Amino acid sequence: MKTRTLERLDLIAAEAEAKMLEEITRHNAALGQIEHQRRILAAYRERLTETWRSGGVIYAGQARLAEKFVSASDDASQKIDAEEPRARKALEDALQNLAAIQQRRRGLQEARRKALQQEERETERLLERELTWRPPNPGAPK
Repeated sequence: MKTRTLERLDLIAAEAEAKMLEEITRHNAALGQIEHQRRILAAYRERLTETWRSGGVIYAGQARLAEKFVSASDDASQKIDAEEPRARKALEDALQNLAAIQQRRRGLQEARRKALQQEERETERLLERELTWRPPNPGAPK
């Protein structure tokens, strides 16, 4: 392949690599958000548990609100638990894609290096052929 073609292919691969790095950043942020949500739910549950343990008077309205919160937090926890494996799998896939793109770029860079060397050799060969001293032709007009 010509070096210009290899340069273009490398540029396309570099763009794909940048997009994959952005995707990895998004997946890491999603996993961070999942962990943050878990901590918030755990803190709320701990506060609710402490309220019950303190032995204070709890009115029926508060008990109903607490029951709704527990139900909602259980639903949220289930959604978080379901989302985490998907986010981890997406991150793993993105990391594998990034590794493949980087391997491809290394191959393209090696091919470009070899193509440049070949072009240099060809140029040297042509120059050498042009500059090779030839004895003058005795029959040629002067």
